[in-house]
Amino acid sequence: MCDGDGRTTASLERLLQAIDGFVAAPAESVTPSQLGEHLIRLRHGIDRLELDFAKAAAAFASTDEAASQGSTSAVDWVRHRCAMSGQAAARAIATGEAAEGLPASVAALEEGRIGFAHLSLLAGTARALDGTAGEAGFDEAPLLKLALEHSVSRFGFDCTHARHAADAASVLAEQVSAVESRRLEFHRCGDGRIAIRGLLDPVGGAILRLALAPLAAPSGADDERSQPRRSGDALVELANHALEHGFLTQGRTRQRPQLQLNASVETVQGLAGAPGGELEFAGVVPAATVQRLACDAGTRRVLLGPEAAVLEVGRALRVPGAAARAALRVRDRGCVWPDCERPSSWTSAHHLLHWSHGGDTNLANLVSLCFRHHWSVHEGGWRLVRTEQQRVLAIPPAPPSGAWARAPDVVAAV
Repeated sequence: MCDGDGRTTASLERLLQAIDGFVAAPAESVTPSQLGEHLIRLRHGIDRLELDFAKAAAAFASTDEAASQGSTSAVDWVRHRCAMSGQAAARAIATGEAAEGLPASVAALEEGRIGFAHLSLLAGTARALDGTAGEAGFDEAPLLKLALEHSVSRFGFDCTHARHAADAASVLAEQVSAVESRRLEFHRCGDGRIAIRGLLDPVGGAILRLALAPLAAPSGADDERSQPRRSGDALVELANHALEHGFLTQGRTRQRPQLQLNASVETVQGLAGAPGGELEFAGVVPAATVQRLACDAGTRRVLLGPEAAVLEVGRALRVPGAAARAALRVRDRGCVWPDCERPSSWTSAHHLLHWSHGGDTNLANLVSLCFRHHWSVHEGGWRLVRTEQQRVLAIPPAPPSGAWARAPDVVAAV
């Protein structure tokens, strides 16, 4: 019985049995160098099997068997029946279809000089340039030379350069299509957290990664956050910075957008038994978050009657003015948290003794904190202490005691 690619089912069964025996064999004691050689040879064998699979998949795609079994396409059949992603199935079929026209590249793979990933990129480029190659057809030699020298990721750039040189309009069309496919979706989870799902074009993704990179770097020797956590914090910090500095405007009024925070005086003071605050787009937030958001933001007082009727609207100004902010930046030169290197333009004014507990809005009671460390003081439970030498010390939180609210920051004599 033949499997459609010139090989008998019996041969395939012997191969599978050999694989079973290979995988089941006990591991031998080898040196790291020997293990590395083992990986290279094993990968070469997998690449050769990948090529064989691709040829068989292409042969299968040339028949009507997928449709006769109810699949919408050969790619769909391979995806489901061979437990592959749609992208991997399509790549395998396309590579198998192009393999006959890339004899030198196929030979390089069989000799272990390139991998299947290289060959797939070559096949994709050959297919893309099929209409621009002229009567001579696609010349694999220039790209094969680069494949022998470069990693798979770098070779992907080489292939794009080759496609651009032959058909710049097509590459531009791909980029335009990628931009038009941008999307960003926010989904609220049951516990109030926000799940983000999105897709960016290569340029947009590069811009975002570049903007987040300095903010996602470890902020000191004590920064034990994982890379994904630091990236998440960086995204929030970037958005917060844009809001704080008025980079974003609403309509033609150029009004600085602000989040609406509703909280009782008892909540702002962190009194036991007080309800949480309510933040626009976020829902209920704890008192510590209310205090942080109110620490360096203008507050508009709205008094409500028993039936929620507005009785009075006023403004209680207790944020540092422009002159005080300038003096604060000159004095602190950035975030005062030990070993933090955030510049002053990325900081907010923090009340050492919160204004709701009687703290004044003056330089003696203010310090500059970056977004992460401002959060650490309010929600994270850390305390800042200023020594007689005017140094600021960060005191880690005490073990959880079960108390609903944390006591105000303790400030040493200045």
